[in-house]
Amino acid sequence: MRDPIEIIVGLAGRRSLVLRPADSLNIRLFGFPSGFVASLVGFAVAILAGLAILRETRPITRLAAAVERFGQGMQAEALPETGSPETRSLVRAFNAMQSRIAGLVQGRTFVVAAIAHDLRTHLTRLRLRVAMLPDDAMRDRAERDVEDMQALVEEALAYAKSTRSAAARAPVDLVALVDDIARSRIEAGAPVVFTPPAEPIQVLASRLALGRALGNLIDNAVAYGGSAELSIEAGRDEIGIFVEDRGPGIPEADRERILEPFERLEASRGRDTGGAGLGLAIVREIVDAHGGRLAITARPGGGSRFGIVLPA
Repeated sequence: MRDPIEIIVGLAGRRSLVLRPADSLNIRLFGFPSGFVASLVGFAVAILAGLAILRETRPITRLAAAVERFGQGMQAEALPETGSPETRSLVRAFNAMQSRIAGLVQGRTFVVAAIAHDLRTHLTRLRLRVAMLPDDAMRDRAERDVEDMQALVEEALAYAKSTRSAAARAPVDLVALVDDIARSRIEAGAPVVFTPPAEPIQVLASRLALGRALGNLIDNAVAYGGSAELSIEAGRDEIGIFVEDRGPGIPEADRERILEPFERLEASRGRDTGGAGLGLAIVREIVDAHGGRLAITARPGGGSRFGIVLPA
């Protein structure tokens, strides 16, 4: 056994102070060594600090999840105001903000729906009056104008309803959905090809909304690219539904612009084709509402490749 360490300090009168640090380890509190008590106190302090951090970060975690949900569905969901005064103030401001935004979106949808309803009535009357025109050529031109206005009204209404729509979602057999949509186009004579994967794939989605988005992409591919080739690719984190055409393609600089409402590539999507420039905007709104993304790339060998990429 080693000799104990001593610290000797000289004092006046030839006296000295002898310190033995090792002896301090023998101090006991409540019957326990001081080292054990110090460790126990440190452990307790660490637990209390962890609980305090958890108490303050939990409201922030809930807030982050609520922001994500609100961004997808535009449905206001009031959060409980808990945590520190600063955190409660932040949650209170978020609750007020999402309530105002949801009210604005709902108000806009209501106004557009009301206008579309009234326009439908007037267009029906106008169509009846046009049918009574004696001049065949003038009547044909007027009927085409009325049909174009009707299509514009319907697309505008569909876009307003699709904006961050919070439609009910349920497990959807994606392969069956794509196959149904492809078959309906094929039966109508459209050059559509679907290569289904070997295994069934399910996603959590609104079947009606997702079907509308996919239908818009297929119809665009047929109208402006001559054909539509469909495929599904499933990964661990994402599932992609791809629509390829063999058209002139879309310049990279225009791929983001054409997703905006009423934007078209004039060379291939003029007003004389009947397009209102809302089809892709509707697709993006539906995909965003499902927490996914719309990807536009060039098809190898020419043409475009549109992909609806959803969380797995």
